[in-house]
Amino acid sequence: MDPAFLNDLTSKEYKEWRVSNLSGTSMTEIHVVISTMVLSYWCWKCKTAVNFHRSPAGFAGRGWPHFLFECAVFLAPMFLVLTDSYVYPTIAALVAISIYFRWQIPDAPYRHDKWAPDPRAEEFKKSFIPGRVTAKPYLSIYRAEMMLLTCFCILAVDFNVFPLKFAKVETFGTSIMDLGVGSFVFSAGVVGVKAFLPRYVDGKLKTTSLGHQLKAGLWTAFPLLALGVARLVLTESVDYQKHVSEYGTHWNFFFTLGFVPIFVPLGLCVCSDLRITSTVLLVVYQAMLSLTPLGGWLENADRTGLVSANREGILSFAGYLAIFLMGMSLGQEILPDARTFEERRMRLVSVLGVWATACISYLLLNFVLEVQPSRRFANAPYCFWISGFNSAMIWLYMLIEEDVDSKLPPEMSRAGRPRGYDMPVIIEAVNINSLTTFLVANLLTGSVNMLFETLLCGSVATYSILAGYTLLFMLPALLMYRSGVRLR
Repeated sequence: MDPAFLNDLTSKEYKEWRVSNLSGTSMTEIHVVISTMVLSYWCWKCKTAVNFHRSPAGFAGRGWPHFLFECAVFLAPMFLVLTDSYVYPTIAALVAISIYFRWQIPDAPYRHDKWAPDPRAEEFKKSFIPGRVTAKPYLSIYRAEMMLLTCFCILAVDFNVFPLKFAKVETFGTSIMDLGVGSFVFSAGVVGVKAFLPRYVDGKLKTTSLGHQLKAGLWTAFPLLALGVARLVLTESVDYQKHVSEYGTHWNFFFTLGFVPIFVPLGLCVCSDLRITSTVLLVVYQAMLSLTPLGGWLENADRTGLVSANREGILSFAGYLAIFLMGMSLGQEILPDARTFEERRMRLVSVLGVWATACISYLLLNFVLEVQPSRRFANAPYCFWISGFNSAMIWLYMLIEEDVDSKLPPEMSRAGRPRGYDMPVIIEAVNINSLTTFLVANLLTGSVNMLFETLLCGSVATYSILAGYTLLFMLPALLMYRSGVRLR
């Protein structure tokens, strides 16, 4: 690159140029880095279980020592691996600590008569209530960790310590930030299906009507679309840097999130089987990209006219809607309370089946048909990668919870666990108010970029700003959690 060209650029133009035409990194490296999320959960879960088994009556999962331990386990590894400094040492340390604590968890009481009914299974079955959907700690922790990762990356990418191979790719390829965007939508679909699940009312199984679903969708969409408009106005008024090929000239991620709940009920009207709906949608969309001039227009057209100027955001919506529907289909499998122990364990097999299906679909598209994944287009390989990755991660979280909780007394097989055993306070606070956390992170990112020349900051200043930013974007969620306030 000609140095004279760079000298002529303003700070805004240089930041836009810096994140343009990136090609990302390999899926292997992405999966290795993100594996620290699972290891962080394993470490925390085992340490918490050890504390509980040592003193069940005096167990307290809240307080400053626990808060500091949560920061060390969930936040410190994120800092280390996303600055590409200590990936493998961090993984080795988390594995070693987790194994140490796992080894200290006492085994469940020995059953002398192996043919007698399992008391844990009996207690689990007795506590079942038809139609009830209780919180799934492993799912809440996964969603909150993914939110923390996404919020950290949206500011860290503006500093030199963040490897650009982890930033969003221009067109074809994979990166951690590409994965974060899709995972945000997928995880929202997993929990979003709760509103569509049948419920028992006066002893009868009832489903919500289309009118009620559309009304609920519009109610959910309105604040998101309002945030999208607000973000557009603010970025244009302060001349904030913008990567146009990401979503388009005026479109942003809030618009994508806002339109999804409106179209989901319409998709369910066409076919109630979410797997079929999402697959057909992806097949049709990918066929249009590969077999018609649409793909070439999407990649190379001039930005003349409102549609052409925002073509990435408008057309990629089909892919993000498919991702949301795939998340909903998985949520149908794992959200309703299991009736028996066997049913709960079979869900591990179901999630593994979703992962295998997504992997086979990706391999077919990528290696046989030679279609590369693209977050910019949200094409079929990208969507199947997101589905497969998230299914695998959720399966690992389920496995860890199943393993560690199998050592609990029978009366705690489904409920009755002390506060702080299932969920760390940081994770629970962020999960309850995830959208608020994401909004605050976006506002802070803009503020930091306007107050500091982020690319000129030294290492000490960079890490200090990122540490302060991380604590600040979590602070509202923590305060609302402490006050019992729940927004979204």
